[in-house]
Amino acid sequence: MRTETTEINTAALIEEIRNRPKQEIQCKRILLPTDGSGQAFKAVSEAIHLAAVTGAELTLLMVVDYNKNVAAFEQVSLSGYVPAELKIAAYQFLAEIMHVIPSEIRAHTRVEVGDPGEIILQVAEEEESDMIVMGTHGFGTFRSLLLGSVSNFVMQNAACPVLLCKGMPDDWDDDEHYIVK
Repeated sequence: MRTETTEINTAALIEEIRNRPKQEIQCKRILLPTDGSGQAFKAVSEAIHLAAVTGAELTLLMVVDYNKNVAAFEQVSLSGYVPAELKIAAYQFLAEIMHVIPSEIRAHTRVEVGDPGEIILQVAEEEESDMIVMGTHGFGTFRSLLLGSVSNFVMQNAACPVLLCKGMPDDWDDDEHYIVK
């Protein structure tokens, strides 16, 4: 008897969904944080596609993680200043990605310094992003609990939807270069 009730409820739910008025999903701003990994390039591909379909503006973001890129001894001797070379390299990398984005898609770059997860959330709020598209290494729940994960942190704390792109892009060659078509 229980199965019949479930089937009736399911049928009613399907009918209700079919009869709902169509809604248009708007996406005006997409935040695309990248770290240069293959998974991040998969996210670039997906974000470009979404921006093309929705007419959204892309913000390409690279976060210079001071703690990850500068040795402890250097941090003390630099008195808290991040070497300009790290930010310059980030801007150069984002400039290369900008060449992949079709000219009809509005896009701009940002380089920020700090904790990647926190900075991504901060920039998403500042830019009034409707969506965040980012790569994930796909280590799974257990490993991300042990190691921590920027994508997991962003997914759990973002005020807007987050699209996580797992895996390498289709246009990835053996020499680890992203192929522009």
